[in-house]
Amino acid sequence: MFSVMYNLFLILTSPLWLVYLLWRIVVRGKSREGWGQRLGGLPMSPQGRRVIWVHAVSVGEVMAALPLLQAIRERFPQYHLLLTTLTPTGNATARQQLGKLVDAVGYLPADLPFAVGRALKRVRPDALIVMETELWPNLLTMAYRRGVRTLIANGRLSDRSLPTYRRFRWFFAHVLRSVDAICVQSEEDARRFCAIGAPPDRVHVAGNTKFDQAAVGAQDVDAASLRRDLGLPEGAPVLVIGSSRAPEEEAIIANAYRILRERFPNLCIVWAPRHVERADAIVELLQQEGFRPWRRTQGTPDTPREQIVLDTFGELGKVYAVCDVAIIGGSFVPLGGQNLLQPLAHGKPVIHGPYMNNFRDVAALAREARVAWVARDAEELAQRVVELLQAEPLREEVARRAQALVHEQQGASQRILDILGELLQLAGAGEDREEA
Repeated sequence: MFSVMYNLFLILTSPLWLVYLLWRIVVRGKSREGWGQRLGGLPMSPQGRRVIWVHAVSVGEVMAALPLLQAIRERFPQYHLLLTTLTPTGNATARQQLGKLVDAVGYLPADLPFAVGRALKRVRPDALIVMETELWPNLLTMAYRRGVRTLIANGRLSDRSLPTYRRFRWFFAHVLRSVDAICVQSEEDARRFCAIGAPPDRVHVAGNTKFDQAAVGAQDVDAASLRRDLGLPEGAPVLVIGSSRAPEEEAIIANAYRILRERFPNLCIVWAPRHVERADAIVELLQQEGFRPWRRTQGTPDTPREQIVLDTFGELGKVYAVCDVAIIGGSFVPLGGQNLLQPLAHGKPVIHGPYMNNFRDVAALAREARVAWVARDAEELAQRVVELLQAEPLREEVARRAQALVHEQQGASQRILDILGELLQLAGAGEDREEA
């Protein structure tokens, strides 16, 4: 009955989302890449190989999945690893791991029975791992019924999404009964998953793999060499803006930078928008403030530049190594905030806005450890940066505390891997399971 109702809903609303998809492609110029795979045409798995399918929606989730993929590769080298994403940017990031951590990369099939069924038939996974809250009903229930062991890694429910999940508890409880193990980031996430119907005996507090990823990403980064490659002037202080997402918060950051330049005339900025499509807007904003920004995709400039727009994929994590202070985007307007672990792993002080609900536990830990601070507007942001730039001993103490914090929270990937190992022992028996 559940599947009938859900799929009837998809059929009745299909004209609306087909129009939406056409609008995104024709009007907004979004990519048509991967539509064959979105209809189930994922790469065929090689005969005779057992398969683990990992799904991560976009760049952030792909990055969070890397330490888990590394751990799977090391403990289960005999398995064929498929990594799927939903977005083209996530797919581009995933392809950087092709031939290294994963054997195949693709796009998630649309959550339609024929597309999901076709994909499962081509991939033949023993286990399906979805990152965070990718609760696709047909994918999870159809995989479960076919005997695939299903697992949620890095599970979390944000403050913003929780009321919706609770309102449709009757629906999501059914979906979650098709998941063999739900590995969540915190005790609070465990309570939230149980509140929307997850079987308590399947919920495990395993931690956040982003701590593992941040620590690995911070290793072996030559900050001096990277600084020269970016074209930053030697000895000048640097701010790195990570993953700004909206014009309103970008105006706040640009205003703060203008204020700070009056105090620190050689203060540099490396600005990475959350989506590279916003790079043009950042360049224009900086030009309006009288600056001459340089795009990272132009390569290394012939002469030092003080404003760099990072319009590339997958570089932000290491670029934090060159900064004196990191500012986290998506947090000055109600968008939930972005990853603050990467700068902390490099031992950098972090300033974020008041909206960090997507990273509420991590942000709270960082503030408690006195390695992160909140700013609500341009003036407060500028004042926080001034306090940090003027106090080198404080930055040195922050570096020690931040790296200790990241180190203490590591280990989620191995805990998830232990649970996956138990599930894999049950997989491959060839049995079908009843719908949950």
